[in-house]
Amino acid sequence: MPLKRPAPEPTQGGSQSESSSSFLHPSKHFKADIEKTLPNIKVYIVQAKLDVPTIAELFGLAERHAGGVCKDASEADVILTAISMRRRFERHVPWDIAKTKAVVTPQWLRDSVNNGSALPCDHYIAIEDLHETTVKHCPECNCKPCGCSEGSSIATPASPSLGTRAHLASPPTSPGASTSGVHHGDKTQERDKAAAQVSIPANLLPPDPPIPTNLQNLDYMSRYACQRASPLVCPNQDLVRELDIIRQSRALEGEERSALSYQRALSIIKAYPERIRSLKQVAKLPYIGTKISGLVEEFLDSGKIAEAQTIKASERFQALSLFSSIYGIGPNTARRLYNLGLRTLDDLEVYYGVEHEEVDVPPGDSEIIEIECKHQHGKPLARESREHEEGLSDSWIRIALGLREDFTKKIPRDEVEEMGRVVTKELNELEPGCVSTIVGGHRRGKPESNDVDIVFTHSDPDKVKGLCKRFVRRLHERGMVTHVMHLSGFHGHNPLRTTHWDSLEKALTVFILPPSSPFYQGTRRRLDLIFAPPEVYWTAVIGWSGSIMFQRDLRQWAKDKLGMKFDSSGITRRYDSKEIHPKTEKEVFDLFGLEWVDPTWRNADL
Repeated sequence: MPLKRPAPEPTQGGSQSESSSSFLHPSKHFKADIEKTLPNIKVYIVQAKLDVPTIAELFGLAERHAGGVCKDASEADVILTAISMRRRFERHVPWDIAKTKAVVTPQWLRDSVNNGSALPCDHYIAIEDLHETTVKHCPECNCKPCGCSEGSSIATPASPSLGTRAHLASPPTSPGASTSGVHHGDKTQERDKAAAQVSIPANLLPPDPPIPTNLQNLDYMSRYACQRASPLVCPNQDLVRELDIIRQSRALEGEERSALSYQRALSIIKAYPERIRSLKQVAKLPYIGTKISGLVEEFLDSGKIAEAQTIKASERFQALSLFSSIYGIGPNTARRLYNLGLRTLDDLEVYYGVEHEEVDVPPGDSEIIEIECKHQHGKPLARESREHEEGLSDSWIRIALGLREDFTKKIPRDEVEEMGRVVTKELNELEPGCVSTIVGGHRRGKPESNDVDIVFTHSDPDKVKGLCKRFVRRLHERGMVTHVMHLSGFHGHNPLRTTHWDSLEKALTVFILPPSSPFYQGTRRRLDLIFAPPEVYWTAVIGWSGSIMFQRDLRQWAKDKLGMKFDSSGITRRYDSKEIHPKTEKEVFDLFGLEWVDPTWRNADL
């Protein structure tokens, strides 16, 4: 059975609030139906014999200009297919249903959109056996007298009328952010020359110039963060911080459902395009219920939320936050330690028996220290809970406590990019032709990072396998990696996997810049190295770029709207586990029928 996809959810109604402020952001409410040229025509797409770019193109045209894409062929007005043989076509659509529809080639949709109205179907017949029924059920014939049966010629379609929407650039929204760091960790002339020498495929390099985000096509009222523009710093940042204190408290106490509710609420507020001055402005926003409306009203009256201030001042919250700031201690462990009477980091050092000489290993002078993760109930760590890792061994926690002074120091953007440059240079000496992208908060425009994540690939898939372990060994020999918390090989993509910890090769390490670097201070940093086969490179880049809420809703969108499973290790259709490999980052958005969102607009969390 072909992919089934429901029509998009109707845009939520509601009156428009005051005119937009000078803040560069989406329009108040985008009305997609205004420019639809085929608003009453629903299509069903038979994906057989269509490549990924074509599928993405057709989904996009149907969503933007027609009545949407149906999950079931019986609900459609038009069936699009590249199949020309009846026997093969019947594998995807029952013949009795096909005889009640217009079955045409994909070109019919393209030309109809360009024409501004439905064209006669006679020249777009896909299955000759269905010629008569296709002409009979042609949408153009249902709107006006049709010349299909007379074989009348078709006028040359007019140029598409797409309006005059501005494609606004997506600038970094924080001090120190630069385009060189936003789109591709390090785009220096050295890297460009190296790429040219090894003939790296163009699709593995970032677009130049960067693709702008059409902010007017994003809707701040959408229930999905992947359809909203979320800046690094929003007009309601103080309100978001207050709500986030309550969210953190719920998460630390193990109240996951409540924490997610607050996360969704602050995410929708993060995308609100102007300063909230009255409760009326947020009354119709998704995820803002009675409880959170009351908190918003309290903030508008006093500039604070009493519950958040009480939580922030409590000994328990302070201790749990302190414990969970140690890389390797999650909420469950933090609560257990608190219940044992521990309150300070000194208490933790005594409890875990930290010996500082245990972590002060001279780089390159000994065997690499590898502390493997332990799994809870057989499940590996989840990528989206990285701030509060759970399930790491006591050995790693001892190391993290010993290195806490280094780990608590933020990493400036310039140093992040220097780490990327040094690591990439070392990798290309080991395996020429690799490409990389610095991901995480750095890619979203943050001026400082807690750790550094870099995704690598090579145009030759065979050269990627096993490269992670070889590379970590090389960095250790060069004195740059002292500890490895997790080191995994590549596993085949599993569409039935229920956790978010992907199947890519990766190493979570402790890294130190070489003394020859101008940024060298002897500070140990957390560095995650992720290696992806070339066919899933851009899904890995998207998955590891974040933010958490953006990724969560992107997965949910793929499931709800397309019946697909998305994560950083690939895209699969759920009904037959077929893998789909977009060639570029934007092609992922096109495939999902989503407007392109630049990483600097994906900050759906605080």
